[in-house]
Amino acid sequence: MCRLLYLLILLISISTYPQESLSILNKPKITHFSRSDFKADTQFWTMTEDNEGIKYFGNNDGVLIFDGEQWKRVILPNHSSVRSLMTTSDGQVLAGGYNELGFIEKDSTGNYHFRSKVQELKLDDQKLENLWQVHEFKNRIIYRSFNELIVIAEKTATHISSNQSFTHSDVVRNTFIVQDAGQGIFSFDPENMQLLKLFSEGDIQGKEIVSFLPHEQINEILCVAKDGTIFKGNLKNGQVEIWSNAFKDTRQDQIISAIYHQGSYLLGTLASKLISVNKKGEIKNNSIRYSEMSDSSILGLYQTGENVWALLNNGLDFIEFSSPVSKIFSQASVYDILIRDEKITLATNKGVYQMNLSETNNSEFKNISGLEGQAWQIQEVHNSILVSHDRGLFELMPDGPKKIGNVNGFWKVSAIPGEPNKYLAANYNGLYPLIYENETWILKDKVPGFNESSRDLLPAIEPNTYWVCHGYKGVYRIKFNEDYSRVYGLDQYTNQNGLISPFNVNVTNWEDNVVFTTNTGIYEFNREENLFVPYKPLNKILDTTRNTRTIQIADKNVFVVQDDEIGYYNKKKEEPEINSKLFLNLKGSLNRGMESIYPLSDTTVLVGATTGLYHYNLPNSTPKKTVQTKITKISYTENQKAKLVGLNGEDNILPVKTELLRVEFSTPNMPPSSEVEYQYYLEGIEQQKSPWISQSFKEYTHLPPGSYTFNVKSRNLLGLEGDWASISFEIPPVWYRTRVAYLFYIIGFFCLIILLFFLIKRKIESERLRSKSASEKAQRLLKLEIEQLKLKQDKERIRRDKMMLQEDVLYKSKELANYTMMLVKKKEIFTDTFENLQEFKRGLKTQTARRRLQKVLNNLNQHRIGEEYMKVFDVNFEKVHHNFFEKLKEIYPGITQRDLRLCAFVKMNLTNKEIAPLLNISVRGVETARYRIRKRLNVDDANFAIFLDNLNS
Repeated sequence: MCRLLYLLILLISISTYPQESLSILNKPKITHFSRSDFKADTQFWTMTEDNEGIKYFGNNDGVLIFDGEQWKRVILPNHSSVRSLMTTSDGQVLAGGYNELGFIEKDSTGNYHFRSKVQELKLDDQKLENLWQVHEFKNRIIYRSFNELIVIAEKTATHISSNQSFTHSDVVRNTFIVQDAGQGIFSFDPENMQLLKLFSEGDIQGKEIVSFLPHEQINEILCVAKDGTIFKGNLKNGQVEIWSNAFKDTRQDQIISAIYHQGSYLLGTLASKLISVNKKGEIKNNSIRYSEMSDSSILGLYQTGENVWALLNNGLDFIEFSSPVSKIFSQASVYDILIRDEKITLATNKGVYQMNLSETNNSEFKNISGLEGQAWQIQEVHNSILVSHDRGLFELMPDGPKKIGNVNGFWKVSAIPGEPNKYLAANYNGLYPLIYENETWILKDKVPGFNESSRDLLPAIEPNTYWVCHGYKGVYRIKFNEDYSRVYGLDQYTNQNGLISPFNVNVTNWEDNVVFTTNTGIYEFNREENLFVPYKPLNKILDTTRNTRTIQIADKNVFVVQDDEIGYYNKKKEEPEINSKLFLNLKGSLNRGMESIYPLSDTTVLVGATTGLYHYNLPNSTPKKTVQTKITKISYTENQKAKLVGLNGEDNILPVKTELLRVEFSTPNMPPSSEVEYQYYLEGIEQQKSPWISQSFKEYTHLPPGSYTFNVKSRNLLGLEGDWASISFEIPPVWYRTRVAYLFYIIGFFCLIILLFFLIKRKIESERLRSKSASEKAQRLLKLEIEQLKLKQDKERIRRDKMMLQEDVLYKSKELANYTMMLVKKKEIFTDTFENLQEFKRGLKTQTARRRLQKVLNNLNQHRIGEEYMKVFDVNFEKVHHNFFEKLKEIYPGITQRDLRLCAFVKMNLTNKEIAPLLNISVRGVETARYRIRKRLNVDDANFAIFLDNLNS
């Protein structure tokens, strides 16, 4: 009851605060992009957004393109910086640089290119200089440089020169307005191609104009000068007056850019970041509101929806005015929040911080001296602010903190029901009575009988009874005596009496009931049965499989913390549904068990986390808008080479051997201030949607053949969702899995059936014939056996004949060898005898004796071994070695008879010395003859005998 009363008092006190005081908490969210993000020069000049929400930035390194996930760069042909960008009514993105103009186009695969129109417009021989701005005006494109206006209509370019220098141009109120320095401000008449003076140079006091903006009056415009003077000019009567001045003090600064934004004006300065001017011309000091901007020099501003891009001298800032969350404190981890007397006070791990909400021009959180260190809770009790601190219990006085007692380590202070001036102070090691008496706080001695940490403390329904939940030891029920001087009863509940586990149990009030949040749902205590039982009213709403740690009621909304996620639901609805998408950015950043949730109204709430203090705007009942999710690139890898696929979804046929498929996606219109998550599935292979992931791509390896459709959607951590995007593609099957192949398989199957039918029929017929010819076969087998017997006998006879023949050949070979050796011997004997007789002849003394001996020599010479003996050798050699000479003649057609015999002798393994007398030549002659024959037959000497031996084998 006391906790509900305390919360009610807080809500009533908050509702009495003027909204202007709390408006400073609703700061725009600022996201910075640096060189590490876009990988290019840090100076930006201009920006545009196409019809798909893709952002284009003019940079010193070309055009930087941001699709919400990835940065791409397009370089102009002459590598100049890009000073002008614009999206036409038909969606074309125009770009201009130094001596260059054209447009950015995207091909079918998602890559961007610059197409120059200089040659088409016949401007390549002219010095265009820097093209600082480009506008679309009455079916014409107008580029502005300092020297001229280039008016393009279809394929014709017209030049309008300046008298001195065109310094700025805009299209306002359907009027093209340009300043010619020293001459005044002019409008452009496209029909007559001439400039018409609107205001003279004297009307604007010779000042340089940096922006022309619309005024709430239909015929009036605002001319913002560089020195901060804002003129109001009437387009009808030409009257000009000073409307406001951005620099009313003596500060030296310059206005560089300006835009009209949601009923007010934002001015980008050289050194003061952003200045806001309302529709009455009142200057708002926004040093705190835009304090998180990363650079003070703002070269350009571009509005996209409710939000603004700031083009900086050093990077980019995205200023999100429509963000439902803003971070208003980041110096420490926030454990508790209190708003009182237009001051917001925070208990953090670094001490107590406080900010004055009424000082809207110079509001910031300041650390209160004397309270450094861990502060746990800040409470308003008896018109006093009590701080429960690691170093003790303090009262926050106007002149600083005052310690109560001398005990350290307090968690919180809890009221004692029915005792308006008595409290229990929960300590690290027990409980201490706290009494408010004579406008003074008195801390009594510790209550004996209970020495556990009592961070989670709540009065029970029974008098003089408290519940204390310990994170690891379960739940304690403490009973005090009447004056709370001692504990006389103590019950501890762990995993008995209905509790599943003693861990992560917390106690809280819910509509006059004491309930306990656990890892397995919500419980209440049944006193009759001394048992914890499930609490059905909350278990119907909350997920009992998750750990519920905090339940906090704020008028119609109920805030809960489950598994480190904050959610809320409307308790007045019949079927309430928990909404946690808005708080997804805090997942993992909450102070576990000490979550700080401070509702400001039905639509706003403050949340403390380990990363600071956040201000949330809860969404109303109107449906949330969705943004478009886009598939930005599809590539596949084949044979380790990456190739792109068209994004039009038509005829996207991938190769059969696709090794890796990569799909990239983004959500261009999703604010970049919050992390974007994606969910996808591939129709044809995945049955369920994937978990939400932060990666902006998905890869598949070795997809089987088939037709696929890839689907992806997005969301950010603030609840904004993107719609589904999809693209279809096909991986054809290998040739043997195509439809034609399957058709042939079917035809082949039927042909096989027909063939099997005829084969079976034929087999039946053959079986019939086989049985018919069984007897014939038996007779034939008998005949065959007889014939085989005869053949066996014939084979035996042939074998015997062959053996006899072989024996005969062997015998003849021996005879031939003997005959040959006999010829050799005889030849040797004859030669020796003949030579001896001739020697004897020379020794005879008488002529008569020599004549008689000569006759004997002649007779011997006539009967020497001659050709007839060799012919006998030839005949016998042929009998033993059939066709030997014929085969030699085939190989060596010009071979002589002597050479044939020489080969025969070699085959018989005769030596050169043995061959020489048979051929009537010397041993040297034999060697020469052998060499000649070997050369002709292309055989070396070592293999000559082997060659001849195998010749007739």
